[in-house]
Amino acid sequence: MKYWSDIKETLSTNIELASQLLLLTLGVYSFVLAEDNRLSKVLVIFIGLMIWFFFRNKTKHPIIWLMFFSLLVIDLFQSYFWLANHHFLIVLMVLSLIFYSYHKREDFLLKNIQMLLVVVLVSSAFQKLMSSQFMSGEFYYYVFNRGGLFRSFLNFSSESLEIVNSNSESILILQDKDPNSNENIVLKDIVPNLHVISLIFAWVTIVFEFIVAIAILWKPKHRWTHLLLSLMILGILCTRLETGFMALLGICGLFLCGNLKLRLLYVTIVLGCVTMMITKLGFH
Repeated sequence: MKYWSDIKETLSTNIELASQLLLLTLGVYSFVLAEDNRLSKVLVIFIGLMIWFFFRNKTKHPIIWLMFFSLLVIDLFQSYFWLANHHFLIVLMVLSLIFYSYHKREDFLLKNIQMLLVVVLVSSAFQKLMSSQFMSGEFYYYVFNRGGLFRSFLNFSSESLEIVNSNSESILILQDKDPNSNENIVLKDIVPNLHVISLIFAWVTIVFEFIVAIAILWKPKHRWTHLLLSLMILGILCTRLETGFMALLGICGLFLCGNLKLRLLYVTIVLGCVTMMITKLGFH
């Protein structure tokens, strides 16, 4: 019971805990991107560490946060077209915490995180709605047959895994051929009625994202809101290991959540995602 008491004490300060997890995630994410634009980053990291080492107790400025923010901005400007979508999310989250370190208003910080999370989910849903390939189920149909979704579960079905490998091989062969030859291939379905399943899955994804966004906007601290958000995060992780993005969504949920058990779930999700990011498992 003492261990649970210690856990509850840690979980009781959700803003501090979420900030620590964001800093951990940010450190791992920055390390993953360290080789990109390294010449610019060397100077920023060196100056940031020097200032932090000598002046961390003599200044009110969040030196480490500012250093990481600078690294994110470098990638944002120099690798704009190659960055993952969640790079923009982490930039705005860090910016919110930098502002919080000055104004110290928890209500402002939580409102920023709430609206940021709503905008991300609504934007994601609208982006899917505007894609004809997504709405028709073609995107999921293609990704399913290539093993891009539920890849971990395919290992339990040797037949499906064999079909996925065959489809991937056919696609690679087609890519090597002359585009002007007008050759095409027909993918084998890993399960029956995959066209229908893909279409349903596409619509369920969009509807669920809208439901979660509305719940966060309407009742940002309600238990059911965070049950839906955590269910969405776990569902995405089972579907596709979007570890970086899901870690950030989990941290956003942790900022807003008032239930200790759900906070523990968020912490578990974030630490699991960070572990996979460190080992370069999934998409970070």
